[in-house]
Formats: sequence, C-alpha cells, structure tokens
Amino acid sequence: MEQINFKIQLHGTGWDDVYPECVVYINDQIQWHGNVINNTTVEFDIDLEDDSKYELKIQYLNRNTELDVVRDDTGNIVKNRQFEIESIHIDDIELDHYNILFTQGETSFVDYHYAQLHKQDPDAYPLVQTGNTVLGAECTWSLKFTTPFYIWLLENL
Repeated sequence: MEQINFKIQLHGTGWDDVYPECVVYINDQIQWHGNVINNTTVEFDIDLEDDSKYELKIQYLNRNTELDVVRDDTGNIVKNRQFEIESIHIDDIELDHYNILFTQGETSFVDYHYAQLHKQDPDAYPLVQTGNTVLGAECTWSLKFTTPFYIWLLENL
C-alpha cells in the first residue's frame, strides 16, 4: 500500500457569489466537495493498494444553463460559470498538462443542452472527448492510473 498526496489547482468563474459546484473522487469515493471560487486548491492524501487500477474524477454538477450562462442579443455567450483544471500534482510531481491531462484525461458530458447540440452535430459535440480541461457544462473529467504510481508515471511521460 502506498499513501499518495493529490494537489489539484482549479480556477472557477462565477458572479453574484455563485460559483460552480465540484466533486473530486478516487474510484467513486468522494475526496472533496465544494464550490470552485476563483483559485481553489483541493488537497488530500489517500492510501492506494499496490498493483491496482484507479480513476481520478473531477465533476461539475448541479449546473443550470438558464442561470449559469448569460447570452447577448444574438445568442453568443458573454458569461459562463465554469472551472478549469489548471494543474494536478501527485506527491509533489506536476502531471504534464499536455501529455497527461490533455491526452489521457477524458471528459464525459451529461449536460442536457450539450446533449441537444450533440444530436444536431455529433462530430462537433462528442459526448466523450480528450483535450479538454475546462468544464463549462455539466460533465466529469477523469484520468485512469495504476499503482505503483511512479511506475505508471514513468510509462506515461
């Protein structure tokens, strides 16, 4: 068993003291739940079994498109409650933003309005995508990894 420290830097956008709600999980066990207000650091330690598979998930939940998106007269978005995954450190090692967060992280969308766009143009609005660390619709970003963590990291650099 190894104890791993996770430090996740998020940046939230909101207004009128309302910010995106977020839950961070490891294998469906909640590690943190709160609102992402401006620059928010989520830090926790967890014991992980050796030779096991894990999934880090960061979820944007309880989004209300009617309240969380402001559009101008032509329908363009001028304000959007959202948050961005700026960095993830595991045991003080920053995961490479492009090679790991962008390439291996997957975002799964469950937002009703996003699903409607997907029906109109599935190529432009895939329900699961890589290359995205901005959660601006109700969705979950996830990264799968194995233990021992350092072996996984070396294999995925």
